[in-house]
Amino acid sequence: MVKHTQLSRLIIAAELAVGLAICSKMTIPIGLIPLTGQTLAVGLIASIVPPLVGTWAIGFYLLLGLIGLPVFAGSTAGLAALFGPTGGYLWGFFLYIWIAGAFSKYTKQTPALIFGNIIGAVMQLLAGAYWLVLSANLSITAAFNTGVMPFLIPGLIKVILVVIAAKVILRRLPQRFWLRN
Repeated sequence: MVKHTQLSRLIIAAELAVGLAICSKMTIPIGLIPLTGQTLAVGLIASIVPPLVGTWAIGFYLLLGLIGLPVFAGSTAGLAALFGPTGGYLWGFFLYIWIAGAFSKYTKQTPALIFGNIIGAVMQLLAGAYWLVLSANLSITAAFNTGVMPFLIPGLIKVILVVIAAKVILRRLPQRFWLRN
């Protein structure tokens, strides 16, 4: 049986943060907020590792960007990215991890993965839109139309891809590898 130490969990989280940075390079500029591969990676992280490990992965990712490595969408980094118009989406990754992780924490069944990822993705988008109201002085309606609506259909497609990929990964690795041990 695989026994995970704190160090091995931190290493897994660091590896996932690197994967998230790689997925951030998949960017389609569609306005103020780009369509990226980041949420695909965040959903996958939330679906295959415990919420604590996912939280560490997001924390490492944000720390890499904070210290100046160009890991965010559009190869951006620094305080401007973390607190600019797209910052709410980055911080919203924590919500996504916690919500989707809570649904898949004890079961990796398809309905839990789907529902958790949908709710997590929507909450992350709403956090980003709320941040647009604060940082870009948009009205609530404008922030919703700019920061949520264009991403609902792509987000649903990402959730489907996440669930398919998570099921494949979880089937290939022993379940005890990802659960509490």
